[in-house]
Amino acid sequence: MIQQISVILLIALISLSSCGQKANSKNHHENVADDYKPAYTPGELNAKFEFAFKQSSTDTLKQIFNDWNKTIKPNTTAFIEQNDTIKAVFEAFREFYKPLNLLKLGNWEWGNKLNADSKYVVVQNNISYAIMPADSSKNFEWRTSGYESIDNFRPPVNLDSKKVLYLTEAYDTALNQFLGAESTKMGEPNIMNPSRPAGESEKRYEMIRPFIPILHGHWGGYWHLETHPLVSIILLNKDLTIAKFDFRVGYQGGEATLIKSANGWKIKESKTTWIE
Repeated sequence: MIQQISVILLIALISLSSCGQKANSKNHHENVADDYKPAYTPGELNAKFEFAFKQSSTDTLKQIFNDWNKTIKPNTTAFIEQNDTIKAVFEAFREFYKPLNLLKLGNWEWGNKLNADSKYVVVQNNISYAIMPADSSKNFEWRTSGYESIDNFRPPVNLDSKKVLYLTEAYDTALNQFLGAESTKMGEPNIMNPSRPAGESEKRYEMIRPFIPILHGHWGGYWHLETHPLVSIILLNKDLTIAKFDFRVGYQGGEATLIKSANGWKIKESKTTWIE
């Protein structure tokens, strides 16, 4: 009889322990897998862009970008809500990301024109984040203290879904191959001028720009495919009620602070802090 009671108590304790683990699971990594599977290889995508360019076919480009928009969707709810920290990253990013209203984030050399006159925006594919030991990031150095990253980052954003493209490794590789790296030297003809696309790269850029607001790299030979603001890192406090963003807009950078209340995340402050 005593043995039976002991077994029953042991089973009850195991059951309670299991329930406790499930109740606290949202505060731990559940390792929910991202469900994205590439439909095309970088080579196949590059061939599509090359065909459109050689045929001077705007209709073919329209189909490429429409297919991109239709086939690559945001991360699933299960992925976004796998734990409280990742959920906070997605929610704060959604409130912060204002590519068509950049003046809400600071004063920029191109004003609100950087992403104007393109059909789509391209959301970055990776986001880094870290938990600060205190509510202030003043003495926190994330580069040495460590940080986490979310790959295949495809956040829901406050924009018309028909105008949103999620950058993936395949599209990143294909577009860089297609655009090439021909460029002018920085400072030509004026010392204040950034590098510009040149030759074949310039022609290819001009064909793509009506669809996505890509930006040529300031120093030459590379591209910003993601539609800015491009977030470098999000620093969160332990309570997940403060989020500090380090980000880029064009050839400038900025810092923003978001606060979470009962009504959700809101931008408290955002300003320009540097220029290339």
